[in-house]
Order: sequence, then structure tokens, then C-alpha cells
Amino acid sequence: MIVDQFNTTLSGGAAVAAKRLHHALLESGISSRFFYLPKKKRETVPDDSYLAASSAWRSGGFTPRTWCQKQVQKLKFKRALRGRPPGLEMFSCTEVFPRTQMDVANLGTDIIQLHWVAKLIDYTSFFASIPDGFPVVWTLHDMNPFTGGCHHADECRQFTSICQHCPQLGQPGPNDLSQRNFETKQQAFHGKNIHIVTPSHWLENHVRESALLGSARSIQTIRHGLDVNLFASRNRAAARKRFGLSENQFVVGFGAASLSNRRKGFEELLQSLALLNNHERCVGLAMGNGELPASSEKLPALSTTGYLDDPEAVADFYAALDVFATTSMAETMGLVIAEAMASGIPVVAFAVGAIPEIVQPHRTGLLAPIGDCDQFACHLNWLAEHPEARIQLGRGAQELAFAEFNEQQQTNRYIELYQHAMAQP
Repeated sequence: MIVDQFNTTLSGGAAVAAKRLHHALLESGISSRFFYLPKKKRETVPDDSYLAASSAWRSGGFTPRTWCQKQVQKLKFKRALRGRPPGLEMFSCTEVFPRTQMDVANLGTDIIQLHWVAKLIDYTSFFASIPDGFPVVWTLHDMNPFTGGCHHADECRQFTSICQHCPQLGQPGPNDLSQRNFETKQQAFHGKNIHIVTPSHWLENHVRESALLGSARSIQTIRHGLDVNLFASRNRAAARKRFGLSENQFVVGFGAASLSNRRKGFEELLQSLALLNNHERCVGLAMGNGELPASSEKLPALSTTGYLDDPEAVADFYAALDVFATTSMAETMGLVIAEAMASGIPVVAFAVGAIPEIVQPHRTGLLAPIGDCDQFACHLNWLAEHPEARIQLGRGAQELAFAEFNEQQQTNRYIELYQHAMAQP
């Protein structure tokens, strides 16, 4: 069985989850190839199973015509996004130049496995090039595949019927970019053998309600797989030494691919940290790209590891913590939460999206209402003052992580899905 996986980047939460599945399949004897969009600057590629996505396309590279088409498309896209409300995440277009047509027979592909593919595939040409009965498994990492362009719909429910008058566009209307994207996807998906995987039941329920993917051949939740033993086996003292932390400090961790991502709620985290009782003992340790605020008497000491890609370093980050804090304002799963739990670290989070599925009050962590920094800080202060409760919650978190995020369990379920998808007429 040859599985061709597609993810736009090699970094970020979706990429981490996709690469873990890729390597787990390889270790199980499945031939897996990982196609991605190389950056202009030099990028480290793990091994020769990682390939530039252009090598999968039937069409050639840029020609003067496709270059002009791309520039026109860029201008139209910028015009459609002009005047967007501030603080929103990216909004994606369905068009990509040059076109992305696959020749599955020539490649020898048995399964197409999509992940986060914004800016990677051109919806019209990509799906048109795939025979209707050919199996496509799509692991969703956000809501974009079934919306008119947004990656998180917030309170909007138009994806259940048709996207238009989009609240995330600067110029919403009855034939705005969201509706054009929506109709393009609708035509692209029609008659295709698509099987949807979500990392949470919350996202699965949204897919089932969606007009675009609600009628997919199958829809199911498969948790992201982790090497749970790697996260559970770290030495706390060595991890703290690695990041310059002392044993008697109360360390609050936070992680995101980008600390500046508004949805990740770094501003709310800072507000919560400012309310901690003992600034001398408490410290914050962030993992991810981005700058920390200048030192302030209102905040405890803060430091950052930067973006970590090495699995050993990532596991050490969690081992150094007393509690992991996530102030996400929207979340389809939260890979960093699962990693913290596998490390035996209790989690404090806002009760939003899929988070309450795994952050269970007084079993694996504590929850606060979304945006309630006072309550969030109260939870942190309580955990700082009750070390035995931290240990108990950490054990519960680790038990749930071992049960829900076991890598072999995930791999087996994907292989079963691939076999089922290939048997579909």
C-alpha cells in the first residue's frame, strides 16, 4: 500500500501531527510519502520520504502565463480581504497557480492522505484529476475544508448551508469571496470518495453539520498519535537545568507555533499571570516563535525556548513544568495539551472548542470560562499552593493521554480506514 500524504508546511501543529502519522506508517511497513510546499529559504528535510509537492503534479512549473494568472489572483484576493476586522486568522483561497493535477496511476498511489493543505492544492484541478472512486482520506486540523475560507468560524454557522455575507471579510456580500470559495469546493467534492478524520468529537460534529463535507463517505474521530513513552520518561531535574530553571520555582508553561497568533490567547495568558500571588516564586516558560513582552513589575519572570522541533527538547519542555496553561480562544483539539498530559502535567484551560473533551475538571486539569482571566488565575494560584493536587491531576492527565493518544492505536485505525476506503466502489 502506497500512501501519499500532503501538508503545506513542515512546521506547526498540523505538520507535527502529520509527520508523526507518516513515520508511524513507515514503521508499520506502509509505504508513505510526504509531499509539502518548500519554503524559499533553505529547509531541513528529515529524509528522502519527504518530497516537494511539485513532484506530484502533472502540470509543469511556472510559465509566463501562469505567473501572470497568479499575480492577478493575488490582487483579487488582497482586494477581497481589504478592511477585514482586526485580530482574525488567515483566510484562504481555493485557487493555486500553477494548477495541481495528480496522476495517481503514474505515481502508483493507493491512498491520498490530505492534512492542512491551504495554499498547497488548487481545489478545482486537484480533485478533477482524481478518479471519482479513488480513496481520499482527509485529516482536518481546523475548519477550513468545509468553510468558504476561514479556518475557524467562531460563532458563524453559515457553513451548515452556504457561506456568504462572511463576517470575516472586509467587504461581505451575497457573492463575496466566501461564497465563491464555497461553491468551488462544492463542485470539487461532488462524487468523490472522501473519508474525513477529525482529532476531536467537537470537530467531527461540525463536519457532520456542514453542507460541504457532511455527506462524505465516512466521518470519524481518531486522536493524534504521540510517542507517549517519550513524554512520560523525562528527568525533571535535567529538564529544568536545560532551561535555566530552579527546583523550587512554580513553572507555568505555554505553547503555540506562534505566540502572536491571536486565537492562542497569549494576551489573556499575560493578564492571568499578572494576577498570580507570588511573582518571586512563579515563572512563565513559553514554547514557540515570537517575542515576549518587556519585563514588568506586573508580571512574573518570563522566558521562551523559541520554536522547538527536536522531540527530545519538546519533551524536556513539558517535563520542566508544574502546570501547562492554554488560553486558546478557539481550539479543534490542541496537540500541545495532549503532549503536556502525556508528560504528567495538569492543564489549566479555557472551556472552548474540543478542550473539555480531554481537560476534565479535577481529573486532568481545571477549566475557566472563555476569557475569564480572574478565574484562570485562581486555578493557577490554587495549583501553586497544592502540590499534592498537581501530582494527582498529572497522573489523571497521563492516564487519559496513554488511553487516547497512543501512537500504535492511531496507526492501526488509519490502516483500517485505508483498507475500508480502498474497498469503496
